[in-house]
Parts: sequence; C-alpha cells; structure tokens
Amino acid sequence: MKGKKRIFLGILAVTFLVFTLVVLGILYVINRGRIELYKYLLITLMIFVLFLMALIVAVIGATFYVVVSKKSNKFLSSFIANFLDLFYPFVVFVARVLDLKIEKVEQSYIEIKNFLFNKNIKRYAPQDILILSPHCIQNSNCKFKVTYDIDNCRRCGKCQINDLVNFKEKYGVNVAVATGGTLARKVVKDTKPKVIIAIACERDLTSGMQDVKQIPVYGIINERPNGPCFNTRVEVSKIEETIKKILNGAFL
Repeated sequence: MKGKKRIFLGILAVTFLVFTLVVLGILYVINRGRIELYKYLLITLMIFVLFLMALIVAVIGATFYVVVSKKSNKFLSSFIANFLDLFYPFVVFVARVLDLKIEKVEQSYIEIKNFLFNKNIKRYAPQDILILSPHCIQNSNCKFKVTYDIDNCRRCGKCQINDLVNFKEKYGVNVAVATGGTLARKVVKDTKPKVIIAIACERDLTSGMQDVKQIPVYGIINERPNGPCFNTRVEVSKIEETIKKILNGAFL
C-alpha cells in the first residue's frame, strides 16, 4: 500500500493505541477502587472503548484482505468505506493534535476511496456516468458561463472546459459544472447518475464523497497553479482514462 494510504491507516493505528491506553487507565482506576461511585460508569465506558478497538481491528483486517485479494468484495469494501466516513472527523482531530497537514489526510481519504472504487468497478453505460467539475476550471475572463449549461462553451481552448465538452461528445457521458456543494447535489439529483467522476480540491472531494454515499465516486484532485478556486486545471488524460475503464468495467 502506498504512502497516502499509509498516512490514514497510521492515524487509525495511533487511534487504536490511544483507545488501548484509555482502557488500561480505566482498569487501573477500577482495580484501585478509588472511585467506587463511578465504577459502573467506568465499566460501561470501557466496554464502549473495547467495541471501538474491535471495530478498528476489524477494519484494518478487512483492508488488508481487500488489498491482497485479487477478487472484489463489495461487502468488505462497503464496510471499510462506511467506517472511513464515520471515523473521518476523529481522524482529522487526531491529525490536528499531531500537527499533520489536513490536506495530506484528505488525500489519503480520497486515495483509499478511489482504491475501493477500483476494486469493485463494474461496467456502466455512457448515460449513467457524470463528470462533475468545479466552476474554477473555466477561464475567469470568459463571458460565457457554463455553470448551468456546459454547451455554452465557445470552444476557444483557453481553459479545459473545452476538453470536458469533447468528452461529452466523444463518449456520450454527462458533464456538469458546479459552483459549490449545493449546486453539485442538485446536479446529482437532477441527472441521477449511477457513477460519478468528480474533479475538485481535496476538501471539496472529501466532503462530496461523504455526501453521496449511495453512488460510487472516483475523485480526481485538481491542479491549482494560480491558487485555490482560480483558473484551476486538471489532468485531462486521467479523466479520459477513467471514462474508458468505467465503460469497459475494469481498471487495469
């Protein structure tokens, strides 16, 4: 497993260690008998912590199995994905305590989600695929806004909206540009895709992946040579590669 995945799983391991220390501390207090009135409360807390520890161990084991197995396992992948979504806020909290860059944690989360996506990919029809792009990919000086209709693009080639329109025409997939999470959710609701290729920054991708749990999402992090949310770019070849593999039902 590569670096970004290791960061996330490493934080989970630290979390496991913290829970272990908490359990040992609770056992010490109970055995010393210094807080008789709170003994039952401490026992309840210990059971809860043990449950969380067992859950973390189960997730690490399931992750190892999914990684080494050549076959897809939708149940285990779903179990891991749901755990990541549930535990993500706590992982971010631990990362802040350890003074880690949150962007690295977000990248780890996206990479693991993409890995699970790849392990369970199946073939989809072009009309079931939605490419969802942020509006900041459009040239900031363009007068023809494509937020509500990407066909408003005049194909000048000054930004990569032109490439997205080409993909729409070449493969027959749906393409939409959103200004934020609210509009993105509306696009998903109106389009009703069965699979999404989402382009965004780390923060928006992690947020969107957690919002749209019932639809498989493959995240592609955009490039920000001019800073965030301004004339951003994306690796076009990666988008096309992803489209082809989804249409074929296989990530090689």
